Amino acid sequence: VRADRLTLKAARVRLEMDQADLAKAAGLTQTTVSDFELGKTKPHESTRAMIQSALEARGIVFTNGDMPGFYFKKEKAIIPS
Repeated sequence: VRADRLTLKAARVRLEMDQADLAKAAGLTQTTVSDFELGKTKPHESTRAMIQSALEARGIVFTNGDMPGFYFKKEKAIIPS
């Protein structure tokens, strides 16, 4: 599932992570995460994928289909949130 910008931001907020925490987890800068979330720049697909992977490692499961979104599943967390 390829999550969009706003879904990724909502997942970060659900985990109570700030942008700096997510940036560190994804191997990015805080400015990159901020610009991505604000839609200031069109990121490379690899940047979006790095953000999504960092969130998934903390238990976020993204959904697709008629109702795209996400849910938190503690059992799926590789890295504690």
